[in-house]
Amino acid sequence: MDSFLEKTRYSPGIVKTMDTRENPGLTVLRQVIPSTMRTEAVGGSLSIIAGEHEHILAPVWVGEGYPSDVQRALPGIRSGTADGVTPVVTGRRISIGSRQLLDDEDVSWADSAGFASIHTASGFLLSRLEPAKRRAERRPRWSASVAAAAEVILETHRREGAGANARLASIAEIADAARLSYSSTAKALTDFDEAGYTEKVGASRGPTAGRALRDPGALLSDWAARQSMNAGDRVQLHVPWREPQRSLELLNDVIGDSEWAVSGAVAAEQIAPFLTQTVDLGAYVAQGELHEIRRMLTAVPDVREVRSGGRIMLKTAEPHLFALAERSGGVPVAPAVRVYADLVHRGGRLEEAAEHLREVAIGF
Repeated sequence: MDSFLEKTRYSPGIVKTMDTRENPGLTVLRQVIPSTMRTEAVGGSLSIIAGEHEHILAPVWVGEGYPSDVQRALPGIRSGTADGVTPVVTGRRISIGSRQLLDDEDVSWADSAGFASIHTASGFLLSRLEPAKRRAERRPRWSASVAAAAEVILETHRREGAGANARLASIAEIADAARLSYSSTAKALTDFDEAGYTEKVGASRGPTAGRALRDPGALLSDWAARQSMNAGDRVQLHVPWREPQRSLELLNDVIGDSEWAVSGAVAAEQIAPFLTQTVDLGAYVAQGELHEIRRMLTAVPDVREVRSGGRIMLKTAEPHLFALAERSGGVPVAPAVRVYADLVHRGGRLEEAAEHLREVAIGF
């Protein structure tokens, strides 16, 4: 069986293989390799010629470069390495935590800031490091209330188009949008402060006191790593057609008056088109309504419930998600940050769609 890296070197996958513009990992490698060395792109890999020796690096793009991004890529790297090919984890910024994780796994890395730690079995060594301020080590416990507060903060930040260190809404406003108590929201924000996602600004008390979103990219990556459409109460339905538009029409006709929102690949096509073909449809429905919606849909001819492989997947969601949903083409679409999280967990081509969505519609 071909190894992971043999596949990524010669065919599309985690490492894109079209051209440098479409291959950010390959671009990162070209930037960190000294200009005195001759390099050549070979499929999705970079060949380095140093004297009589050739060293082949296969970039594995992980997006922002936070520990949760790296952890999603490591299983594929561990599955096998082609002879003479060295995997190199690449990202916009490989954080301190990610560097420690990769060092423990003995995996090479490089980032867009020009930092790198690359070592190959063929004898190529490259180290470009500098002391970096360590982010707080503590991470929040991702309870449902903490995740809801994070989603509201992230989606609001996206819609406002604000940059890093933008001031957050008040605790009361976030609590209202997330459908949480004031105390639960305050605790979540304290956790975010300790994790380095947010920080207090202004006076300690009074009208000028507040918080700023210090690191939206880190919060998005870490929150998304803990979201999955495959978790929780869900139903899969088989339909004989492959066109997701027909599935959308079915849901509109049958449950159009209920709270629901499409996510995954179909939602991504509404927000930031990227894929040339989609088949499956994922959608969220309100908690407490899944049983009745299942009954109504399976009463339709040619629609039946299946254990796996269904072309329609329904999952329950918290009330705040439907408040954040926006309509596109008459279809309620889940917030873009949730769509991103769902795509990341599907992997493969959908992970590429997630990166595209993050680049063009989220921005951090």
